[in-house]
Amino acid sequence: MKQTIFTTLAATALLGLSACKGGSSAAGGKLIPEQATIMGGIDVAGLMKTKHYSENKALLEGQRDWTEMSAAAKACNLDPEKALSSIIFGTDGKANFAAVITGEGLGDEKNLTCIADKAKEKNGGKTPFTIADDGGKKVLRMDGGEGTGFIVDGKTVVFASKGWEAAVKDLIDGKGKAAPDGPNKAIFARADQSKHLWAAGLIPGEVAGMAKAMEADPKDFSVALDLADGMSFQAAVGLASADQAQAVKKKADEGLAMVKGIAPMMGIPAKAIETLKIDVKDNQITVSASMSHDDVKQLKDKAGAAMMGGMGGGMGGPPPMMEPPVEAVVPPTPPADPAAPAAPADAAPPAAPAP
Repeated sequence: MKQTIFTTLAATALLGLSACKGGSSAAGGKLIPEQATIMGGIDVAGLMKTKHYSENKALLEGQRDWTEMSAAAKACNLDPEKALSSIIFGTDGKANFAAVITGEGLGDEKNLTCIADKAKEKNGGKTPFTIADDGGKKVLRMDGGEGTGFIVDGKTVVFASKGWEAAVKDLIDGKGKAAPDGPNKAIFARADQSKHLWAAGLIPGEVAGMAKAMEADPKDFSVALDLADGMSFQAAVGLASADQAQAVKKKADEGLAMVKGIAPMMGIPAKAIETLKIDVKDNQITVSASMSHDDVKQLKDKAGAAMMGGMGGGMGGPPPMMEPPVEAVVPPTPPADPAAPAAPADAAPPAAPAP
């Protein structure tokens, strides 16, 4: 989809990854056009303060892409752990998309120029974006014409797909109406925007169509995920009627009973299952659950062990011995005697030595 391509270009350009091939700010929502049917946010700075990040930081730093991106960012006066504070995004679920990205020094023209140059060095001389003047404002023209980035201030850049460029520019200038004040404001407000990750909006037609198999007609959704102390989430789906919500809850309750029965075999902590709640209010069905940090770690460890067991012979045993290819065990053939007759083409290779 176009917005996927554009988002990738925008994010990779800023972070320097395009050379090789995350409470989000509430104010950022004021730069998302009212035409948005879905909104979401990521509190990147908050995520970096969690145990999940600190315990997995070494794994991240061991990745070559991260290492190269981090080095490029530092060379451009952008601290990898401060240059990205929050992301607010909005889309119409079709071709239009906008993202408000904030971070220390992120909107500094010198830093952005440096990032573009670093990306160019790694990208065969191809620049992911160029900085231009547009009516007295500095903008980032994305390679391929996928969209435009608007430098709002030293800490804020807004990216907009081509179809929303004019609307975003108006919002920056204090004109027009933003998504939090638009026709879907009540739906957006349902998501707890103080959490690390959140999203809300109208359910796209193709997704709603898939739910018809469950005899449901979902209209909208909201979800919020908090990782401050373990993990907790709240989600809600608005259905066509209260009767539908009750019917879906009945099926969900039946499924929950089954999950509780097999949870121990799956390594899911009992406490996590106990916190799983399914409720209904009017036409909305809500789901919530939480896990402590230790429970999350336990689940992660058991999942890793199960994966390793699946790679072995089952029951967590070591992987079965594989027969090596013939050429790996047959000793090199000595140079043939010029006078010796050639071996038949279909001659069998020497047998592998016994272990």
